[in-house]
Amino acid sequence: MDWRLLPAIAVRESSGGKQACGNNPFGWASCRVDFESVEKAIEVVGSNLCGFNPRTESYYKNKTTYERLWNYNGMVNRNYPDEVLRIVDDF
Repeated sequence: MDWRLLPAIAVRESSGGKQACGNNPFGWASCRVDFESVEKAIEVVGSNLCGFNPRTESYYKNKTTYERLWNYNGMVNRNYPDEVLRIVDDF
């Protein structure tokens, strides 16, 4: 996974963590999940996006970055993948 992806999602979802809910700067699970730390959020969200979680691998494993972002939030906001990819490019 591109190292810029998680920071870009955090910028898009919570202004880079400034408006994070429950140590969840990525808005994972529509912010219904609280993490014990931001480091744990990075670990969990990163492993999911890489397809390492059997419960979510059908959404993320062997997908392009665009497809991963579509599955992450594109069904709710169709512009989401392009918005995050623009932030990735800005990094």
